[in-house]
Amino acid sequence: MKFFITSDADKETGLSEIIYEINRSPMDDFFVDRFYDDSGIEMAVILMGRDPQWNFKQRIRFVKKENCLYIDLMFDWQTMVDADHVSRKRIVAEKIVTEVPPIVAKKKFKDFDLPRFSRDLRTWFEENGWIEKQET
Repeated sequence: MKFFITSDADKETGLSEIIYEINRSPMDDFFVDRFYDDSGIEMAVILMGRDPQWNFKQRIRFVKKENCLYIDLMFDWQTMVDADHVSRKRIVAEKIVTEVPPIVAKKKFKDFDLPRFSRDLRTWFEENGWIEKQET
């Protein structure tokens, strides 16, 4: 499955550095040979960190023509501005792991293996040191 993360954020939030680190990581390699259904669905997660004065709203949309689910994840601007890089990584990872699977579940993709996708998502962030391993 193609799983892509990018951002639409003010420089002060540090989200561009997070994206740079994700793009240098083996995330693409981790997900490229994993299939959660037969549809070939792709996912694009956009990390949103804009000044609240602009009143950005979360967008979640499935583009049938591209077979891609686009998900905006909204980050508190001041929290991200005040956080250091390590804290930002943890905040981003936790938000992706906790918010993306429920959004996918609401879309009710036929035969999508959501439990396995959720585990794989968490596993990647745990194994790469972004979040603590969850006790089983």
